[in-house]
Amino acid sequence: MTPSIKFSALAGAYERHLQRKYNNPLFPDPDQHLFSEEVEQAREKDQQDLRAFLEAFQETVQSAVELSESVESDVLLELKEKLERLYVQSTSLAGDLGQHQEALQKLISVCMAGIRKGAGQDPTALKKIEDEHTAREVFFALLKTPLVSDLLRGDEIIHQSEMIPSILSESKEALPQVLELFDPDQQQHLIDLAKEFIEHLSNDVKHTSQCEARLEQMLALKESA
Repeated sequence: MTPSIKFSALAGAYERHLQRKYNNPLFPDPDQHLFSEEVEQAREKDQQDLRAFLEAFQETVQSAVELSESVESDVLLELKEKLERLYVQSTSLAGDLGQHQEALQKLISVCMAGIRKGAGQDPTALKKIEDEHTAREVFFALLKTPLVSDLLRGDEIIHQSEMIPSILSESKEALPQVLELFDPDQQQHLIDLAKEFIEHLSNDVKHTSQCEARLEQMLALKESA
């Protein structure tokens, strides 16, 4: 008998995806049954990601501290983009990085204040800055959903073939945030794939999973958009 797996309380993306598949009937049998060695390997990859992030975080914060008060707007813009990338990266990592994320948000606000000052009284530039601020807040809120941050990594921790079972495994509360990543045409494509996927499931799997309810929710969200 396979021993039960003990997952980390604050897992990173690699371990989190194993947890997503563990004993999940929407994934193939080999993916449902994991061994401790697989989880340990995933944790080591998550730790490598965390170490790389912390190094980049320290370097970027140091660069921000060393900026002069008369820094040019293009320098601030480049720094802001680095800080934003670090924030996105942080949301898929292991452990509690709340303090790092708070620091990144404060530094982004400092950059935006400098960029706003450089815009002067130009209404077009100021409107663009405010629109960007609003979009960033919405985007960062989406990143609180683990599947969102995992999908945005871009390194295919979640293989294309695992997209539909991953989405159908989401909670009712998280699914709207996940679908926000996709435009209407992409949402329709996902719905079509989900229908086809569910058609090939056994009745037992349909009854023991939430897949049909999630498909209905996807349809309702698409209609209400």
